[in-house]
Amino acid sequence: MAEKKGTFIVLEGTDGAGKSTQFRLLSDKLKKNGYKVEQFQFPQYDEPSSYFIKQYLAGNLGSSEEIGPYTASMFFALDRFRAAVKIQKALDEGRVVIADRFTGSNMAHQGVLFDNAEQRRGFFIWLDQIEFEMFKIPRPDISLVLRVPAEVAAKNVDKRGNKKDIHERSLKHMQRSVEVYDNLCQLFPKDFKQIDCARSGEILDEKLISDRVWETALAYIPDGEKLKKKINGNIKQDNAYLSKDGGVTRITEEGHRYLEPLLTNSRSDVYAFTDKLSSQTIAAAMARLSRRGDDMRVTLLDEFASVAGKDEQLLKRVITAYGDDSVQQLVGQHVVVENASNLLTKKLEWGRLAAYLEQSTRYIYFDKKNELGNYRYHRLPYLKKDIEKTYNATLDRIFDIYSNMVAKLTDYVRQHSSVPEDERDIAWKGATRAQACDAARSVLPVATTATVGIFASGQALESLIMHLLSDELAESHEVGRLLLAEGRKVVPAFLERVDINERGVLAMGYRAFTRENTKDIANELLPNKISGDFDSVNLSDVWPKNELDIVPDILYEHSSLSLNEIKDEVEKLSIAKKKKVIQSYIGERYNRRHKPGRAFEKIHYSWDILCDYGIFRDLQRHRMVDDLEWQMLTPRYGYEVPELVVDAGLTEAFEKCFDLSLSLYSLMQKNGYEQEAQYATLLGHRMRWKMTFNAREAYHFIELRSSPQGHPAYRKIAQQIYEKIAEVHPIIADGMKFINQDENAELTRLAAERYTQKKLAQLDMG
Repeated sequence: MAEKKGTFIVLEGTDGAGKSTQFRLLSDKLKKNGYKVEQFQFPQYDEPSSYFIKQYLAGNLGSSEEIGPYTASMFFALDRFRAAVKIQKALDEGRVVIADRFTGSNMAHQGVLFDNAEQRRGFFIWLDQIEFEMFKIPRPDISLVLRVPAEVAAKNVDKRGNKKDIHERSLKHMQRSVEVYDNLCQLFPKDFKQIDCARSGEILDEKLISDRVWETALAYIPDGEKLKKKINGNIKQDNAYLSKDGGVTRITEEGHRYLEPLLTNSRSDVYAFTDKLSSQTIAAAMARLSRRGDDMRVTLLDEFASVAGKDEQLLKRVITAYGDDSVQQLVGQHVVVENASNLLTKKLEWGRLAAYLEQSTRYIYFDKKNELGNYRYHRLPYLKKDIEKTYNATLDRIFDIYSNMVAKLTDYVRQHSSVPEDERDIAWKGATRAQACDAARSVLPVATTATVGIFASGQALESLIMHLLSDELAESHEVGRLLLAEGRKVVPAFLERVDINERGVLAMGYRAFTRENTKDIANELLPNKISGDFDSVNLSDVWPKNELDIVPDILYEHSSLSLNEIKDEVEKLSIAKKKKVIQSYIGERYNRRHKPGRAFEKIHYSWDILCDYGIFRDLQRHRMVDDLEWQMLTPRYGYEVPELVVDAGLTEAFEKCFDLSLSLYSLMQKNGYEQEAQYATLLGHRMRWKMTFNAREAYHFIELRSSPQGHPAYRKIAQQIYEKIAEVHPIIADGMKFINQDENAELTRLAAERYTQKKLAQLDMG
C-alpha cells in the first residue's frame, strides 16, 4: 500500500491581514468536510529560540536593521525546525497541515532590509536552503498570501488594542513587507499565491475572503477537485459579485468594486485590463468568449474571481478546452537574453510576430572588459583545447585593435569636425561618437555579445523556443532551453506542449530533418563554390510586372462589382486615367508615416542582397517581410574599408583584423567546426541574404532606412532598392517623396542628435 501523504497549507500576510481568522475558518471547513487537520501557529516560542524571538519582537534587542536579517532569520528558522517532526508526522498520516505564518513571513519581514532586488532574492534562496535543505523542514505545498494594503492592515492592528511588536510599530515596515510579499508571489508563483482581501481601501467581508481561501486551497488538498464539483452549486449561489433576476445575470456593486482595480472602467462598453491581473488570466477569460454569451466581466467574476486569477489548473483547463493555439496570441511576455552573440541575435529575431530590441554597435563602445577581465564575445569551451586557445587569443587581439581604433576614430572625427567650437554640445558628442562607432564596428567579430529584449505572445514565444531547440548551433540550444525554463515560471500554461512528444518534440524533429535533407540535396545538385555575382542589390522578381495592374484592387472597396468585373471595366480606361487612380491612392503625403492603403500589399518585390553582416543586422529586423533567409557566414565575399578609416590612417589596423579572422575561420572549418566558424567572421564581412516585401512595406523600408541619421552603408542599400523599383514601377516610386539620397554624414547625424536632445529637454520642462 502506498504511503499516505498529506497536504501542507500556510496562511501568510502582513500583521492585520486577518490570517488568524482565516486560519480558523479554513480549519473548520476542512474538518466539516471530513478532513483530519493539524494546526500550527508560528512562532511557537519553543526553546532554544523562544527567548531571542520574544526579546526581538519586543524591540529589546535593538532595531531590526541593527540585528540584521540573517541573525533574526536563523532563530525563527530554529523555531520552525522544532516543529518539523510534528509537521512531517501529520503529513505522513495523510492529514491537512495548516500553519498560521511560516517561512514566507520570515522572508517578507526580513526581506524589507534589502534595498537591492538581487540581494533580496539571494536572501530568499539562502533562507530556503537553510530551512528546507539543511534543517529538512517540510516544504509547504502552497502559501496563501492574504493581501491587504498596509494602511488598512495598520487600522486593524490598532483595533486589536494589543501591544504592538517590532514590525507593527512602523507603517513603513508594513508597507515594505506588503511589497516583499508581492515580490515573493511574482518570483515563486508555484509556492506563493496571492488572495486580494481589500477593495477601495476597505477589507472585504471575512466570509467572502474565506470563500476565496477555500476555493484556492481545494486545488491542493486530496480529492479537492471532486469536493469542488460536489459543492460548486453552493459556491455559485454565494457569489457576492453577481445576482440573477429573471434569468439575467447582473454585476452587483460588490462586483463592480472588485473589478475597479482590474479594469480601466467596470461599467463602460469599452475597457482595458490593468496590470492587477496576470496576462495568463486575461487570456483565459478571453478564451471563454467563444463559448459563453455573457458580458466578459460576468465571466471574469463567475469563473476567475474566486481564485484571484491564480489557479493554474483552471487556466490550463480553459485554455485547452476553449482556445488552443489562438489563445496563445492573447498573452504577452517580456523576456531578455543577456550575452547573446551576434550570430544568435539574428536567430532570436527570426520570427515576425514579436518585437525586439538589442544593444547597438552603432552607439555603444564594445571596448570594455567584464568583471572576469574578458572582452564581450561568446566563448566555446567545448572546442578542442588548442582550437579554443587560438579562438580566444585571436578574438582578444581583434578586440584590442577595435578598442584602439574606436578611440582614435572618435578623436579624429572630433578634431576634423566642421562644427564651431561653441556649438560642440552633448548632441555633437553623441553624433561624433556614432560616426566613429559606424566605422569601427566592421571589425567586431560576429561572436560579439549583446543584450536582446523580446516582447512576444505565448504563441510567438513557443515558436521561438522550438526554432532554437531545433537549430544546429549549440548556443541556440542552450538559450532555447533557458527560455523554456524561465518562460514556464510566468506563463506555464502556454508552454506546456514544447516538450510533449506528439506536439513540440515532433515539430522540432520535423524542422531538423527537413533542414538536413534539403541541405543534402542542395550539396548534391549545386556546385560548391563562392558566387561570382557581387552586385549589392538584385531585384530577383517582381509581381505584377505592370504596376497599372493594381488599379482594380485600388477601386475594389469603393465598388459593388466583383473583382473580375472591375478588371473588365479598367481594361477600357486609358493609361492616363489608370495612372491617376494610383496617384490618387498615394495622395498628398506630409511625412513618411503616411502610407498608401493595403491594395499596395498585392505588389511584391523579391531581393537578393550582398552586404556586410552589420548592415544585415539592422535591415533584418523589419517584421513585414516574407521569404527571409540568409546563407552561412563566410569571409570569402570580402569587405570594404570605410572612408573614415582610410582618412584617419587606420587602414592597416583595420585590415589586420580581417586577416586574423580569415585565419581563425579557416582553422575552425578545417577541424570540422562548420557552424562555429561563423563566430570568427566580422561584422564587416559581406554575406548573402534574401527577402520579399510588398509595395506598402517598401515605402516604410526605403524612407526609414535612407533617412539622414541612418548608417551610410544601409542608406546606400535603401537607395539602390529605390532605384530598382523606380525602373520597373515608376508611379509607385514617384510616391516615395521622403527618400533621402544625398546628405552630409556629419551634419545630418548631428541634426538627428540635436532633435533627440530637444525632445528630451521638452519632456524635462513638461
